[in-house]
Amino acid sequence: MMRIRSLTRFVAVLVAAVVAAPVFAARGTADFTRFVAIGDSYGAGVESGSLNQNHQPFSWPAVIARQAGAPDFQQPLVSFPGIGAELQLVDVIHFPPTILPAPGIGQPTNLNLARPYNNLSVPGATVNDVITLTGKEPPTSTARIFAQFILRGLGTEVDQALAQHPTFIAVWIGGNDALGAVLAGTPAALTPLDAFKTSYNSMLDKLTAGAPGAGIVVANIPNNILALPYATAVPPVLIDPATQKPVIGPDGKPIFLVADLGGGNVGQLPPGSFVLLPAAAKIATGYGIPSVLASIPPFNQLPNVGKPLSDTDVLTPTEVAAIVQRVNDFNDVINQAASSRDIPVADTKALFDRVTTGKYFVGPMNITASFITGGFFSFDGFHLTDIGYTLSADEYIKTINSAYKAAIPLASLSQFLQNNAPVTSMGMPDVSPEAAQQILMFAPRVRRLRVVAH
Repeated sequence: MMRIRSLTRFVAVLVAAVVAAPVFAARGTADFTRFVAIGDSYGAGVESGSLNQNHQPFSWPAVIARQAGAPDFQQPLVSFPGIGAELQLVDVIHFPPTILPAPGIGQPTNLNLARPYNNLSVPGATVNDVITLTGKEPPTSTARIFAQFILRGLGTEVDQALAQHPTFIAVWIGGNDALGAVLAGTPAALTPLDAFKTSYNSMLDKLTAGAPGAGIVVANIPNNILALPYATAVPPVLIDPATQKPVIGPDGKPIFLVADLGGGNVGQLPPGSFVLLPAAAKIATGYGIPSVLASIPPFNQLPNVGKPLSDTDVLTPTEVAAIVQRVNDFNDVINQAASSRDIPVADTKALFDRVTTGKYFVGPMNITASFITGGFFSFDGFHLTDIGYTLSADEYIKTINSAYKAAIPLASLSQFLQNNAPVTSMGMPDVSPEAAQQILMFAPRVRRLRVVAH
């Protein structure tokens, strides 16, 4: 009787283990002989508002290509300071920090490549763009401008990927369908859910039909507004410029800034609101500061005290909830579309969530979502650093290894731990000598800086 009970327990445990274990479906094989990538600015390796060859080697597709040994992986390289000019930190002590574009403009360096690029990611591209833009369109949007020298009129991202007879395809697209709403300060800029679903399924239909034997991996979309310094670097409350601490009102609570809350309804921001990064310069002149403080030093020195921030400068809790819900819906579409076609999904959303906790350690490095010192986001507040892109590539590699039973080594971050080594690209964005000294004094956890003259 004891044997029967023991056997029953063993079978129950075995069944539970089988049920609990993740099941990964994967079409094709992990063959990187002809590896192509489809995406947007994250895929292109844009950093600090710039596409340039100092950081393009750390785009997540380029990192995967190196780790997987993909031969002759070509990207549309741009000389420094890039298109547009890379943002550089000049002063970190004062608020807002002084961040200025490097002088000049970069130029494509391998525009005459006789075949499509392996990395076809177009900054600014939406899901619909990867199946419609060809590079022949008038340059009336960010995606259309970049498409001119990345796609070069040779076809869409999907068409050019398939023209290379790919053996493996990696996709990360959909961020701009949601991020545009954050940058614009309104959920009205979100892609409608039905349009997103139609375009995403059309993209995968084209890829699976055109490359039936290729391995494919896609990724979901981060939905945590708190992960973006673009939305969190500027406090929604009044800050004393002398102490850099919140000004406390008569009720013992911080004083929230004043803004157009939507539809011309002007009032103080409710708790849970976000002030977007570009508004910092306006606040420094008095915008958003309640008019009752117009005669009180030091605010009486500011010319625009009493004028509200615009609706596009802020995100209210209602707007944030609408954006998060739409991204969750987008991710449902991605998961369903991928699952029905046996395509594994890299969980980049979970990576961003871990970084946002402020407790994501990689060896001695604590990677956070903090602006300037966090190491994950660059100086524009929403594109990643070389470190951030490398960590994203590792999420893809983990998924590929699990789904395809592959053994691609993860990309190491040790290259970013050297102390100011004279190399051409770094994990951290460019800083001036003065700002480097400031960071070393006030943010010692930043281990590696790229110091440039200005």
